[in-house]
Amino acid sequence: MDPEGLDFALMVFHHPEGAEQAYSRAPDSVGGVAWAREIAFVEHHRRNRIVVRGTFAGRYVDADDELEFIGHKTAEGVVAGGAVGLLLGPAGLAVGLVGGGLAGGVAQERSSPHLRSAFFDAVRQDVPEGSSGLVMLGDPAHVDAMVEALQGLGGQLLRHHVSAEDARALQEAVAGDPQAAPPSA
Repeated sequence: MDPEGLDFALMVFHHPEGAEQAYSRAPDSVGGVAWAREIAFVEHHRRNRIVVRGTFAGRYVDADDELEFIGHKTAEGVVAGGAVGLLLGPAGLAVGLVGGGLAGGVAQERSSPHLRSAFFDAVRQDVPEGSSGLVMLGDPAHVDAMVEALQGLGGQLLRHHVSAEDARALQEAVAGDPQAAPPSA
């Protein structure tokens, strides 16, 4: 996707299921432009947690900002706690395993990558907690089709023409995600 001449559009709905409900009622193409395969769904939950699923900048994004307490560091904590607990006998082993796992889980959560990038920061800023949205980075004609399809379904439109530099930053934010499937013929 060429970063020159792109628009960033976000249609915000004031409840968590609003974007999905509007999408289900909207036509999937307007004036021959199939906009519906170029969008991602966004949900902004309590404690600033976001979920993004769908196509954005030609990539399939499936991101959930749920905190992760189980991982490699949790296992390391259990092993270390168990080793220390062995020195204190059976009761010490149990306490060591639980304490080590807890400490490792906290370390895992603090080291896990939270969704921070130009794209996710923009989503957090523009979609209030308890709301949802449909987001697109695309050719202005495709964004026009999305806006027309969703018109009158209760959303609030935020639209910006983005500079090539900003478009590249948004594309780089999702560059690690897989390529989206091409539209079927």
